[in-house]
Amino acid sequence: MRICALLLATAATVLCQDNLGALPEGPGLAARHAGDTGISDNPAVVFVEDFRKGVIDDIKARWSEIKNQGGKVMAFVEDVPPGSGSPFSLRVTATKGQNEGGHLYRTFKPGHDRLFLRFYVKFAEDAGFNHHFVSLGGEINPADHAVGRAGLRPVDRWNSGIEPTVGSQHLRGADIAPPGIWHFYTYWPEMRSWQSEDGKATDDNGRAYYGNNFEPKEPVPAPRGKWICVEMMVKMNSTPESYDGEQAMWIDGKLAGRFATGTMRGKWSRALFRVDPAGQRFEGFRWRTNPQVKINKLWLSHYVSADQAFPRTQKYAAAHPEMKINTEQQTVWFANVVAATEYIGPLGRGPERAPGTR
Repeated sequence: MRICALLLATAATVLCQDNLGALPEGPGLAARHAGDTGISDNPAVVFVEDFRKGVIDDIKARWSEIKNQGGKVMAFVEDVPPGSGSPFSLRVTATKGQNEGGHLYRTFKPGHDRLFLRFYVKFAEDAGFNHHFVSLGGEINPADHAVGRAGLRPVDRWNSGIEPTVGSQHLRGADIAPPGIWHFYTYWPEMRSWQSEDGKATDDNGRAYYGNNFEPKEPVPAPRGKWICVEMMVKMNSTPESYDGEQAMWIDGKLAGRFATGTMRGKWSRALFRVDPAGQRFEGFRWRTNPQVKINKLWLSHYVSADQAFPRTQKYAAAHPEMKINTEQQTVWFANVVAATEYIGPLGRGPERAPGTR
């Protein structure tokens, strides 16, 4: 088992890289479907969005909410990952002073106890920072529209986003370039608050709860100007009393981090899990106390907040005049989104496309 480390931050930061010999890497079920063509017929696949037709009306049939303010945030473009069988990706642009980006949101009913989500993303070559990104979540009878509950400890619900960040400062005092390093930003019923000495979620009493951060042991930067294969997995705890829930992430088919019972030792202090080889095992995730809570929400989001993300980009750009950074817009492209009950992996070998061709 590899040793995990923890670095201090305002939100809980648990750092771990551990494959436990149980999770796959490299090719997955997508390898059997060149360019993702026909992947929706695989019995393990529960959802596919490949933007194949390149029109908003088409994707409306698969998403219950589309946030595309004034029709100016989203566009379909002929820029796709190598080997993709679809001619289009979805470009999402946040523009300072006009909007904070956009999202696609949908639910899965009745939901799942384990789910893998794979998507491709490309950040603009001049990308700055965003605030929140792609997430899975679950609750009983979820709304058909996205609901944010920042600062509140969940009860019978949970949410975990995979996103690039600098907020937790993986390397304390480090100068992390945009768009940041990959991590999980996680809410669940037993998350910790930085306003409680022992961090326990037993009596909120006005305390604020913000996402606890889970990062790979070694920082994994999100590069700009190239397609990245991102995959996350969440497994619910098997019984209301158990802590055998977990989450894991893969970047370009390589397992980057797995967070489960026993992947680290230490103790919680406020919103921090202080790693100590002589301490207790990390308890794992008790995502739910009610078995009706499933994995039943998908939020494909590019949120660039006006009060945090844009100012952070502006500050970084001012300190790094040698670096090309767009302080007025933040653009990403999404492609080949697949959710399945098995590991998906990168695109299988498919047709190469010349730019501007279908």
